[in-house]
Amino acid sequence: MKFKPLSELLEIPLRNGLTKPKKLRGSGVKMVNMGELFKYPRMTSIPMDRAPLTEKEADTSFLRTGDLLFARQSLVREGAGKCSIFLYDTEPVFFESHLIRCRLCAKKCNPLFYYYYFDSPAGKQAIDAIIEQGAGAAGIRGSDLAKLNVPSPSIDFQNNVVSILDAIDKKIETNHQINQTLEQMAQALFKSWFVNFEPVKAKIATLEAGGSAEDALLAAMQVISGKTANQLVTLSAEQPKHYAELRATAELFPSTMQDSELGEIPERWYPSRLDQNIELAYGKALKKSTRVEGKYPVYGSGGVAGSHNEFLVSGPGIIVGRKGTVGSIYWEPHNFYPIDTTFYVIVKNGYSLAFAYYLLQTLGLSEMNTDAAVPGLNRNNVYRLEVPSFPEPLISQFSQIITPLSEKISESNAESLTLTQLRDSLFPKLLSGQLTVSDVKGPRQEAEVSADV
Repeated sequence: MKFKPLSELLEIPLRNGLTKPKKLRGSGVKMVNMGELFKYPRMTSIPMDRAPLTEKEADTSFLRTGDLLFARQSLVREGAGKCSIFLYDTEPVFFESHLIRCRLCAKKCNPLFYYYYFDSPAGKQAIDAIIEQGAGAAGIRGSDLAKLNVPSPSIDFQNNVVSILDAIDKKIETNHQINQTLEQMAQALFKSWFVNFEPVKAKIATLEAGGSAEDALLAAMQVISGKTANQLVTLSAEQPKHYAELRATAELFPSTMQDSELGEIPERWYPSRLDQNIELAYGKALKKSTRVEGKYPVYGSGGVAGSHNEFLVSGPGIIVGRKGTVGSIYWEPHNFYPIDTTFYVIVKNGYSLAFAYYLLQTLGLSEMNTDAAVPGLNRNNVYRLEVPSFPEPLISQFSQIITPLSEKISESNAESLTLTQLRDSLFPKLLSGQLTVSDVKGPRQEAEVSADV
C-alpha cells in the first residue's frame, strides 16, 4: 500500500471555518459546528444553527458533497481530529471556526474511503500523533494534518471498498429511520391517550352534539384506531376479535372531564405524585480502568459509554441522566450497567416500564437542572412532580400495543450493531490486504439486498 502526505491529495488547501459569535446566530445560512460534527458522522440535510454570511465569505466557506470536516479542538483527547463527511443538503451550508475543511481531488480520491480511513484504528492513531494536549483542551493544526501520510491506493480500489462499506452504512441508516418512525408512532399514541385525552374528548364532543352513549363509544374507537365509521363496520365483520378488543379499549376511557390542579383531566384520574409509581435508583461507579470489555452496555448520562463483562441491572430498563446530560432518557432492552452519573428506573403500583419510558419523556426532565457548576438532576424534585392517576387497565393496554413496536426497534438496533461491527472490522482487513474485495463479496451483496428492502 502506497502512502502520501495528505497535502498531495487535496484539490484545494485545508481551510479553517469562520468565526460566528453566538450573538450573530439564529438566522441566515446553515452552519456546521462542533455539535453537528460529533452527532452526525455522515451529514445529510441535518438540522443546524444559522448565521449571516457575506458574499466574500461564501466564496471560500461553502461545503461541497464529499468534503471532510475535522474537529480542531475538543475537551477530550479522543475528540480532537474527529472526522465527519458532508454528503448533501437542500440548501447552502458553511462551517465554523473550530472545524477544518478537507476537499480531496476527485481524480485521485473517493472521499468516503478517507472518511472510513480516519474513522479506523489506523486513521485515529495517525491523528493522535498530531494532537497537541493543552491544559483544558486538545487540538490539531491544519498544517500538521496536511503533512500526515495517508494510504493512496488506486481510485478503483477505493471505489470498491466504499461500495462495500457504504452499502452497510445505508442499511444502518435505513434501520435508524425505521426506528425513528416506530418511536414517533409510540409517542403519538401515548400523547393521544394520556396527554391530550383524545378518546375522552371524542366521547364528550359526541354527547354534547346530542349523540348517544353508543355513538360516543364509536367516536372514541375512531380516535384510537384512526379508522372511519365505515371502516369500523368492515372491521366488525371481517375481524370481530380485533373489533371487540378495540371496543373494550374505548370503554376504558371516561366520558367526562374534571378540574384539578393539573388542569382538566378525565374523571376519576386524580393528581398523583410521581414517586407513587416510579423510583429513580442510583447507578454505580465503574471507572474505565476497571471495566472489562464484554457484552453488557455501560450507560452514562450521554448514552452508551462502553461495555463491561458484568451487568448491574437486568433488562429491559430505563436510564435517566443524573449528572452531565441532565434528564436524558434511554431504553435498553437487555441487561446493562448504569454508572453513577445516571439513575435507572424501578416501576411500582401498576406501571409498566414501557409506560414509564414514554411518560418520563413528557415531563421535561432535561429542564430540571439544579446545579450551576455541574449540571445535575435532583430526584426528589422529580418525585414531587404530579401526574394523573392513570388507570391500570389502560396502562396495560397501552403496553400491549407498544410491545411489538419496541421489539422491532430492538431487533433493528441489534442488526445495526452487528453491521457496525462488520463495517469496522472490514476496513482494516481490506486496507492491509488481509482480505480482498472479492473475499467480502458475500457481505456486500447481503448488505445491498438488505438496503433495498
